[in-house]
Amino acid sequence: MATTYELKIHGIVQHVGFRDRIEDIGRGLGIDGVVYNYEDGTVRILANFDDEEIKEFFKKSIKFLEKKDNLIKIEEIEDRELKSHIEFPKGINRISADDLMELNKKLDEGVRYIKMIFGQMELMNEKLDRIIELLENKN
Repeated sequence: MATTYELKIHGIVQHVGFRDRIEDIGRGLGIDGVVYNYEDGTVRILANFDDEEIKEFFKKSIKFLEKKDNLIKIEEIEDRELKSHIEFPKGINRISADDLMELNKKLDEGVRYIKMIFGQMELMNEKLDRIIELLENKN
């Protein structure tokens, strides 16, 4: 019988598409469980693992996400074995407490990133203008 674990992921992991990635990895590995945002800013995963090797590979795959996605920053992944076994539906499934509120948070986060991008573009334009001005003054 598989063992049920709770994994707690600390870092910048909420409202950045992290849980969607966790679902994909979990399904690819044949892991059953649930993933959800917790009020302390962590993402929690309750999942069944057939053996320690699969659990460790799953954790390494999660850690690898931050190398592929600049928005995700993982500080720590804790895991603890639960005393009781929980039967989950097939795959890793997301639990959302309030979909509308969560959507609003993601939209706000998206606006923040767009503003950052536009700010960087303005800086680049200013630098290009200075370079063009310097080149024109040399001629």
